[in-house]
Amino acid sequence: MAQGVCRWKGWLVLAATLLLVPPQALAELPDTPRPRQFTVAEGLPSNRINALVEDEQGYLWIATSDGLARYDGTGFRIWREEQGLPGNFVWSLALDRRGRLWVGTARGGLALYHPVEDRFERFDRANTPELGSDDIWSLALTADDALWIGTADGGLHRMAEGGAITRFMPDPDDPHSLPAPGVVSLVVAPEDGTLWVGTFDGVARWTGAGFERLPPGTLPDRRVNHLLVDAFGTLWIGTPSGVTAYRSDGSAAPTPWQPPGDGLWPAQVLLHDSRGDFWLDVPIGLGHASGGAVRAVPLYSDAAQGQVRPQWTAAHEDREGGVWLVSNTNGLWYQPAGWSRFTVLSRRLDDPDTLGNAHVRGIAPAADGGMWLVGSGGALDRLDPDGGTVRHVMEDIGEGLILGGVHEDRAGVVWVGWRGGLARIEPDSGAIQRWRGNDDADAPYGEAQSFLETGDGLLWIAFDAGGVQARDGRGRVVHDFPPGGGGGLAPGEVVRNLRLGPDGAPWFAGTLGVRRFDAGAGQWAFVPGAPRGLRSDLAAAAGGVLWLAGSGTVERCDWDGGALACVPWFGANEGLPRLAFGGMVVDGYGALWLTSVRGLVRADPDARTVRIYGAWDGLPGQEFSGRPVAMPGEGRILAATPDGLALFDPRALGPSGPEPSLAIERIDARGAAGRLRFAAGEPFELPHDARDLRVVARLLSFRNPRANAYAFRLDGHDEGWVSSGPAGERIFSRLPPGRYTLQVKARNADNVWSERATVSFEVTPPWWRTPWALALFVLAGMLLAWWAAAAYRTRLRRRHAWQLVEHKRELAEQASEAKTRFLATLGHEVRTPMTGVLGMSELLLETPLDGRQRAYTESIRRAGDHLMRLVNDALDLARIEAGKLQLDPQPFDLRGLLQEVGGLMAPMARQRGLAYREQMGRGLSRWVRGDAMRVRQILLNLLGNAIKFTEQGQVALRVDEIEGAVRFVVSDTGPGLNAEQKQRLFRRFEQADGARTAARYGGSGLGLAICQELAAAMGGHIAVDSEPGQGTRFTVELPLPPAAPAAAEDGPAVGPSAGVATAGSHVLLVEDDAIVAEVIGGLLRVQGHEVTHAAHGLAALTEVAGGDFTLALLDLDLPGIDGLALARQLRDQGFARPLVAITARADAEAEPAARAAGFDAFLRKPLTGEALATTIRRVLGGPRRGDAAG
Repeated sequence: MAQGVCRWKGWLVLAATLLLVPPQALAELPDTPRPRQFTVAEGLPSNRINALVEDEQGYLWIATSDGLARYDGTGFRIWREEQGLPGNFVWSLALDRRGRLWVGTARGGLALYHPVEDRFERFDRANTPELGSDDIWSLALTADDALWIGTADGGLHRMAEGGAITRFMPDPDDPHSLPAPGVVSLVVAPEDGTLWVGTFDGVARWTGAGFERLPPGTLPDRRVNHLLVDAFGTLWIGTPSGVTAYRSDGSAAPTPWQPPGDGLWPAQVLLHDSRGDFWLDVPIGLGHASGGAVRAVPLYSDAAQGQVRPQWTAAHEDREGGVWLVSNTNGLWYQPAGWSRFTVLSRRLDDPDTLGNAHVRGIAPAADGGMWLVGSGGALDRLDPDGGTVRHVMEDIGEGLILGGVHEDRAGVVWVGWRGGLARIEPDSGAIQRWRGNDDADAPYGEAQSFLETGDGLLWIAFDAGGVQARDGRGRVVHDFPPGGGGGLAPGEVVRNLRLGPDGAPWFAGTLGVRRFDAGAGQWAFVPGAPRGLRSDLAAAAGGVLWLAGSGTVERCDWDGGALACVPWFGANEGLPRLAFGGMVVDGYGALWLTSVRGLVRADPDARTVRIYGAWDGLPGQEFSGRPVAMPGEGRILAATPDGLALFDPRALGPSGPEPSLAIERIDARGAAGRLRFAAGEPFELPHDARDLRVVARLLSFRNPRANAYAFRLDGHDEGWVSSGPAGERIFSRLPPGRYTLQVKARNADNVWSERATVSFEVTPPWWRTPWALALFVLAGMLLAWWAAAAYRTRLRRRHAWQLVEHKRELAEQASEAKTRFLATLGHEVRTPMTGVLGMSELLLETPLDGRQRAYTESIRRAGDHLMRLVNDALDLARIEAGKLQLDPQPFDLRGLLQEVGGLMAPMARQRGLAYREQMGRGLSRWVRGDAMRVRQILLNLLGNAIKFTEQGQVALRVDEIEGAVRFVVSDTGPGLNAEQKQRLFRRFEQADGARTAARYGGSGLGLAICQELAAAMGGHIAVDSEPGQGTRFTVELPLPPAAPAAAEDGPAVGPSAGVATAGSHVLLVEDDAIVAEVIGGLLRVQGHEVTHAAHGLAALTEVAGGDFTLALLDLDLPGIDGLALARQLRDQGFARPLVAITARADAEAEPAARAAGFDAFLRKPLTGEALATTIRRVLGGPRRGDAAG
């Protein structure tokens, strides 16, 4: 009787174990685990796995047929014979209290791994004769720290903590001896520490004095494959003929499960997990029992490209609740903790009771508590969320097309949309009415993707191609807003999701923002206060809060009855991914759920944290496209991916498992002699010359290792925590000597942080910073103190002298800069009135004058020319002194330049009765590279001086090409120069005979000085050869290398003009100074041009809009819009005629700025008729802007 009571109690315990499921979970859909596989492709040394254990830190140690592996969540570290393992084939593993790992190998004996030293200690028959075999099948550690060693044919051994070994073998005459010499399995009961031994001839229990065997008939087969003791003390014995449950009270019974069909009868119990579920080895592969029924677990192998049936050897539940399944044929399988939080429904072609759509694209609640599903299969399904059954209501609704949206209205009518079609279905009768995109009336626009039913009975429908319709209960269109715009919608605007707004009106989130329907105006209008730009969805929450989902952002909004007040609430700083979301729903706790292509996003408004769920968390995939749908009244949510439909209760998705474990895996550095390695748990010293100290941490959380994040802080070095993302690694290139403490922390995918791990170390100082070295340095300092005192006085004197020189230099630079600014300003101010003086004198010369009047006018003109030369020379000199002289080396026609210079100088020589000779050397290159303008300036100055100072005879110019340069020789038959005159010749403001020369010939004494400076700036030089009465010869050598001919361009030409006739052109003159405008206009009219004057930029724009001009002359310094901006605006408006810039500016930057603004030519004031005529001929004769090339 007592035995019967005990057996009855045992069955109650077993029943409680099997039914250890929360009451609410019983009403949920049954779910199927989906373990993921680890093989050699992921880094395992072999796909044949024999055992697995987890150490105190959380590392997984894996015994394989080709080495020992350790998994840290990111990869596998492998030990083989090369690393000291006695044999590559590892059968068994066991961890002792000191963190050491015992390893049993095939034919290699036993090994003990010391993790601190990273070495193996070997025990085999050669060094340990007490061992009966080197083929170690099983290992176990009991509470007395004794190691039990089971061998293939050498019996069972007990190794005491001190190393003494006792061997146990079967004895036919002793019923308390070991049943058989081959020990298959060893397990220790967690409650009382009992050691159970499984052999090929039954099971026995170690009593301390011998082995107590199970009574005959207890097992269906005495050949034992596997032993497991669960948390309730039940021993599960696997044999080839089935599983037996042996309870702590001594009763035994066969398996209690009632499998639904063949292939699910357990051969062994692999694991009884903390949830109360059983993981079973069944003939068809893997079985899972929860609540008494066994269901098959499909195992898809990427390596095999299909389902497989592994041969199981063991299973293990890690500290997070994840299940690891060990097979010796198909690698390692892992089922993350919390996998049952998501119920996944998918379509299986071999099962008609599964979903009719592989990809569910539309979800809607039904009035009776069910859920409507449509999608890629073209079917309308009705899901019973409680029983998990799927009823196929109607097939091929879209006539071969994929369905997109679904909705059940108040009348129980189901509306279904697809691309170019819309259907109204009465589920009870099966009646269906379709509208297609090419219908004459009530035609839909594209695919209906969002529905909204309002209180007036209208059904609002948004289409993926744009456009919104409102239909009555019979499907007739009442309000129509086509995709092309209208009714307040912009062209191309697409509605993402329709929702009922807080004011009871239809609202939608779309590509341009949030709009509401204004029934009075019949228009869609932007909601006041709502942010503009893409908004994918909006959802109402408690307290009148409205959430808006944008692209990578979520805003929290409050509605005051007329407008929204929104503030950003979630973004990149909170961990929200930067992408557009498919939709959003608010659960019963106020949390937001958003679908995205990167997973299912949960955003907690109170904590302002974000958690992304993906395939690692038990979801069928991560690419969610449609919006999530909440089941009315109960809070469960459905969301779909192309791989299946997920159904979950948000209340079950809180952080699961204990606080994650953080381990310092590796510390090393680069030393002078190679890599330095340090023990992770002990302080260490780092040599001063070591570099790249690397600390590698591992968060031993395997649920989603890619979502783990690490942070480091080195006290005294980092101001705060330094994030390293998922890498878990920090490198310090070089640290100064001192004591340091490094703190490391990490969080898992649930944002649960680990305890901080610390690493203490000291960077030793170099020898010169040791105490004895510092003492020597102090002594040496004292010896050198007296020398320092004397040197200090000398240094003070030198420093004072240097400061004085530096102060004088600064004053000189300031004076030079002030002079430069003054001369530039003076040049600008002089050029404008000089334009009037010279221009008016030129115009006056064109009128009938008597001799005296013409002489006066010529004097005015000559004086003006002289004044401008002085101004130009002074400006050039100022630029040279300031170091701002800019050269423009470009290919130019040297022969053309010489012809131009001769054309200017020859007439001047003839006027003075002189002969002008010009000779070019043989082989002189025509095209050279240099600054043509500056070369011309030097030649004109030298030739001009020669003509001016020569009374009779000739002036000659000879040009020869020498190696890498061109030599110009200017000679005359003038009075010549003595030694003193030659010495003063190139000084500024100096002339040959000083004041007498200036009085007789004029000039400022700057010309030759500037020529010398220009030649030096170009890398050349000027030399003078002269004797009194023998004339003078100037030799100029300039580096002008040969160059390819330049392409025709809009810039100034070197050679003579093409001589294009330009008389009769219509010229637009834009000049604010009336006198200058009158002068330039007069000069142009004298040449036969028609001139239209505009005093400012706006007037010029008006003239251009109403007139046809041949070209335009624009002053750069205009009131309001300046000449540069006016030129750009004219070019932007299509004015393709030449533009000529005229300015009084003297700076070097003016011309490049004008060219960049679109000008074709550049003239500085004052202007002459000849300069205007030459420029006009050139710009009208060259290619114009906007003309076709070729």
